[in-house]
Amino acid sequence: MLQKSYLASSRSGKLSLGKYPYTYARVSVMRSFLLQKDEYHKLMKMNLNEMISYLQGSQYKKEIDELAVRFRGVQLMELALNKNLANTWAKLKKISPPSLRIVIASYLLRVDVWNIKTIVRAKFTKLSAEQLQPMLIPSGFLTEKRLAELARKESVDEVLKAVGFIDYGQFAKALENFRETKSVSEVENVLDRFYYSAMEEFSRRLPGEGRLFREFLEAELVAASVMNVLRLKRASLPAKDILHYLTIPKSGRALISRMVNAPSAVDAAKLLEQSRLRASVENGVKEFLGSGSLIRLELDLSRQLLKRSALLIHQHPLTVDVILGYMFAKEIEVRNLKLMLKAKQLGIGEDFTEEQLVTV
Repeated sequence: MLQKSYLASSRSGKLSLGKYPYTYARVSVMRSFLLQKDEYHKLMKMNLNEMISYLQGSQYKKEIDELAVRFRGVQLMELALNKNLANTWAKLKKISPPSLRIVIASYLLRVDVWNIKTIVRAKFTKLSAEQLQPMLIPSGFLTEKRLAELARKESVDEVLKAVGFIDYGQFAKALENFRETKSVSEVENVLDRFYYSAMEEFSRRLPGEGRLFREFLEAELVAASVMNVLRLKRASLPAKDILHYLTIPKSGRALISRMVNAPSAVDAAKLLEQSRLRASVENGVKEFLGSGSLIRLELDLSRQLLKRSALLIHQHPLTVDVILGYMFAKEIEVRNLKLMLKAKQLGIGEDFTEEQLVTV
């Protein structure tokens, strides 16, 4: 399979990347269509129908028009956003030379993992293949055909056996836990570890012109490790067990090690106030220490990553950084829009919703 052959070749040394002005110029045009901060403020003031109408006049028009024949409201928009994201990734691959496609495909492993998680949750909740399929984003190694095959599987176990690019044996303990507890969290942890391990390996293969993106990937790994440590320490897991769930890049090893070995989740969070992350996470740490909630801290870390993606886009306009920075920013935009639509549907207040948005 493509997945197996690619992952095997990913250990073959540094990627060879060149200068591709045509591709970078096209990405710059695509970047210009990303929503600006003032547009989010406008959308916040609209009702659901006004918001849909506004987005229908934007880069999302094609997908909204295609799906409006069968769907309405929030369901229409969530499906249109997913389809637009898939179309965006397909366009990026189409306008890129082979060496850049490898980089894009590696980044899109995150989408494959997200798709598998979605299918696993759907099997657990007995969602039908027909209900599930529109939720999936055929963007990475898992094509529309492969996703349809996985969606038709009868159980979580059958899905994981058929994934193809993750050794089924890695799920043995997680599946045992799933059968005992009826919780898919262990399965999701295995998928996360696989993704972050693959990304750490991939970052080491990026040549000099991918330095900023390599740093971005490491920052993402550190942020994920911080959140995992705090969640697991809050659940009173021993330090040796916590390490089992982490993939820690060299740049974050000292901080994460101290957090893992801290006496409690509170002590671990306080260590962030003494780290190089302190300016970014001050409010999130304060909320966690006061209420035990990790929501603001996760948002703070996401904002920090989005700021890094802005650096990728603006500092090196003729390198691979601009493509990968755009991809992350596009993902965040779709995430923000889904959040706003759901908030409109549920009648959640503007102030609370705006706090949850990740913008720069």
